[in-house]
Amino acid sequence: MAQTSEIEWTDATWNPVTGYTKIGPGCDNCYAERFAERWRGVAGHPYEQGFDLMLWPSRLMQPAQWKKPRMIFVNSMSDLFHKDIDRTFIDKVFDAMEQANWHVYQVLTKRSSLMRNYVRKRYGGESVPRHIWLGVSVEDAAHTSRIEHLKQINSDARFISFEPLLGPVGDVDLGGIAWAIVGGESGPRARPMDESWVITDWY
Repeated sequence: MAQTSEIEWTDATWNPVTGYTKIGPGCDNCYAERFAERWRGVAGHPYEQGFDLMLWPSRLMQPAQWKKPRMIFVNSMSDLFHKDIDRTFIDKVFDAMEQANWHVYQVLTKRSSLMRNYVRKRYGGESVPRHIWLGVSVEDAAHTSRIEHLKQINSDARFISFEPLLGPVGDVDLGGIAWAIVGGESGPRARPMDESWVITDWY
């Protein structure tokens, strides 16, 4: 877990899972993959395995060790709802977030239907704890269905990351969404973002 983060919208990162499988064009130039693969094969390094999926049970209790409240981006180097992560491990991550409830957790996924299904089973008809924020990434109009999956979750803290924004998303209903992040792509092969994609009739 990083005690600080260069990501503008969070204070720190916590990675009980690392590694990923790409899903959609938003992953094409993934910064996390670029960083992790630099260390593939370096014995003893946390990313010795590169960007292959890996669970880190030893990191589950890290948030409880931080006594000062902060905003924590969960799995900045992965996706908690990757299809190969067993439900029992996701349970342990949620257990840790519920126990260290003086922090705010930002859980962001592209696998929106899996998140919706998990949350429904865990909380039933009850609302997700307010210190656990659930969000989806949407890079273009082809992936706005993730927003509908998000809205099907009983939560007061739903958010959307339109990052990297790779094309127009059309008319998007932001009713029930507490927070939206908009940004372009970064890195050596960054694709440009058109200003008109941001200045739109979202409502």
